[in-house]
Amino acid sequence: MPDPQISIDLARIEHNARIIVETCRQSGITPFGVTKGTCGMPQVARAMLRGGVAGIAESRFENIRRLRDAGIDCPIMLLRSPPLSRVEELVRTVDISLQSELQQMREISRVAERLGRVHDIILMVDLGDLREGIWPSDLIPTVEAVMELPGVRIAGIGTNLTCFGAIIPTKENLDQLVAHAYKVESVTGRHLDWVSGGNSSSLPLLLAGGMPAGVNNLRIGEAILQGGRDTFLEQPWAALDRDAFELSGELLEVKVKPSMPIGKSGIDAFGNVPVFIDEGDRLRGIANIGREDVIAEGLIPTRPGVRVLGASSDHLVLDLTEADPPLKVGEDVSFRLNYGALLTVMTSEYVEKVPMRDVMEQGKSRSYAIETDEVGGALLSAHNVAARIGRLGFEPAGDGASVVLSTGARRADIMRFVEAAGRRHDALGLIWIDSDATMMPGPDGESGLPENAVLRRLLARLPPHIAAENVVLLGLRDADPAEAEALKASPMRIFTMAEIDAVGLRHAMREAIAIACAGTRGFHLAYSPTATDMSDWSGGIGGITVRETHSAMEMAALSGRLRSLSVAGIGPALPPTIGAECANFILSAFGKTIL
Repeated sequence: MPDPQISIDLARIEHNARIIVETCRQSGITPFGVTKGTCGMPQVARAMLRGGVAGIAESRFENIRRLRDAGIDCPIMLLRSPPLSRVEELVRTVDISLQSELQQMREISRVAERLGRVHDIILMVDLGDLREGIWPSDLIPTVEAVMELPGVRIAGIGTNLTCFGAIIPTKENLDQLVAHAYKVESVTGRHLDWVSGGNSSSLPLLLAGGMPAGVNNLRIGEAILQGGRDTFLEQPWAALDRDAFELSGELLEVKVKPSMPIGKSGIDAFGNVPVFIDEGDRLRGIANIGREDVIAEGLIPTRPGVRVLGASSDHLVLDLTEADPPLKVGEDVSFRLNYGALLTVMTSEYVEKVPMRDVMEQGKSRSYAIETDEVGGALLSAHNVAARIGRLGFEPAGDGASVVLSTGARRADIMRFVEAAGRRHDALGLIWIDSDATMMPGPDGESGLPENAVLRRLLARLPPHIAAENVVLLGLRDADPAEAEALKASPMRIFTMAEIDAVGLRHAMREAIAIACAGTRGFHLAYSPTATDMSDWSGGIGGITVRETHSAMEMAALSGRLRSLSVAGIGPALPPTIGAECANFILSAFGKTIL
């Protein structure tokens, strides 16, 4: 493991969301899932939505853009007031926001009216936690002022507790919230959509039966992400799973050393005076995780006997004396995290994020289906591809086939096959092996795109089933300057031929599969023959070799995550020898090997 990484079990997150949604439903409460703890990771948002949350709540526009770009079109709530300079972005991208400052709401009104929109707000009331919120005595005057503002609708009221003043939600303070809601309804003359009674810290009150009947919304993040590790401190909620996140690092040093530092003591690099206990000589380890990555005090070792002693900016110091089983240099050491540690890990660019999803294959079958046009069908027939796939142990099938093969004469022909693959799976990755960017913009922006701008069209049409974060373009060697700019602005991972030459095809393909599979059901592989340098053919000059192409296809097969395969650009003008080689590439993707 070259760098620390945090694994994210999406199945556990979905499970927690489902448990919480059902529990809330029984009390007439509709929760939103809060994704800010994972920087708006789309895979996490999808897991929450599969679990039944009504929408996603976020605190940062960067995360909201990430969610929208991934095709997540559910209601999104902004958890904090935006800077005045970003109010237009608020009105354009957010469905509902929490507000407490009248000047902000006046600016929202001005922008919303200019854009011809109405923006929903939840007025936040401060019930004693002393973070954001209108002071109760100012609530009605504020409501009366907001009622005069065009383009703004009071959709509800809410409160925030525990985040700053650590004030615990109780029946008494949330009864106050409900009473304030009745007053607002009396003044406005209409029913409020939302009475938002706080965050995960309100769940113990709900389970204890103390939640006032008027509360109908909660904003839940920590309990979904971490199973209430920081919420249910005294008595865990047994139905929730606390192990959705695991941080791992590598041991760089393991040595026996004294437990007390030697020499004159001062302050550490962070302005603290550390305190040590003399335990004699101990086996100590250093892992490649530091305070630049995580709040070390929030780490909980998963291996029995391991203790966290402290951290500097780049090193985590551990006591390994009682580790069971023992640890040595080069081995990984892993940790669970509290919410503060999770926040810092997810914002650290030095920690690799690895969303994972448990995939249950239908009967573990090896089956295939073929979708093709007339030209592609002729190539498959000429080379007896279907029968040869059958000899590899695959049975022909229709719906539910484990791998779907499609072929087309032009790149544009495979768009419908890729879209169909996305619809078959609620989350899919895409590996596009091609020499050309196919990202050419149109003369009027996104309208009037040229015919060969296939990938650009796909990126616009694939969400929510395929997100750009799960797309890899591999083998690129030709890009127009306008295409290069579009590629740089895209969240796709691009492997040019220069990078493949530097790192090797197997390394690039290994990374491509990891990206395409991150939090998805698997991946679709799209291949164009121009990506490969083949004998007596000018179309692929300078591309990956024939052997490298077979290797890429074999790796796709061995991954067990290939869900569909498209081969495009096999029109009538394709030389027969190149068509035969393409047929062989297809067989490699279905698992054919030399031995």
